[in-house]
Amino acid sequence: MKRRTEITIETSRRLLVRRTINRRAWCDRCRAEVRMINTNEAAMLLNVSSRVIYQRIEGGSVHFSDETEGLLICEESLQLGP
Repeated sequence: MKRRTEITIETSRRLLVRRTINRRAWCDRCRAEVRMINTNEAAMLLNVSSRVIYQRIEGGSVHFSDETEGLLICEESLQLGP
């Protein structure tokens, strides 16, 4: 007679996102002053990898600005992305 052992594992995960800088800048495509976030913040906000954010930038669905501190993403345009 075979024995069957069933193991149940419960896990939980807590994600804390701290926005340290409130960056507002002009988005040429939105034609408005909007909140700008970095690619990591955008990825966390959409629960995707930063690679997906870069793909959306290349596809033109996400507005961005190339600044000295790196790419800044128009938070408003994230709502327009697929």
